[in-house]
Amino acid sequence: MRKFPGYTFRTLSLLIAGVFLLALASCFSTGPDQQLTEKASLELISQMNLRLSQLEQPTETRLDEMLAQGMNVDDLRLQRLYIYLTGPLDPSQITDLHELGITLYMNSWIPPVGAHPYGFLIADAPVDALEELAAKAWVVKLDTAEGIIQPQAGPQS
Repeated sequence: MRKFPGYTFRTLSLLIAGVFLLALASCFSTGPDQQLTEKASLELISQMNLRLSQLEQPTETRLDEMLAQGMNVDDLRLQRLYIYLTGPLDPSQITDLHELGITLYMNSWIPPVGAHPYGFLIADAPVDALEELAAKAWVVKLDTAEGIIQPQAGPQS
């Protein structure tokens, strides 16, 4: 058997196979964390991470960064977001979200229209509830509703 410094070829083969199987298993994971990365926008995940970091170890620099992005820093535990849905929420879904501590702004509901197949509404959610929210089958996408609003470039005159 061929020898490598301190290891046999078989040991290395088993180690490589184990790493490959772990990587393969992570590709098929559908746990809440996987759902969050699939359904949440990168901007929402970034803001969520900023909030968690600021709660854990507050810094003026991070707080300034959050303010520069237009984030609400009054309560760092809450994130305002758009919840994209397959259809209007039914009473049991509303109860599920309230149990997660999510405040829904029901009058903000925009139904699916034209080329946009999903409706959405605005909500305030505890940062630690976003993984469970993303795991709901009827939640299609999550995006931040916090930021600086700027006019779109219109026709030049």
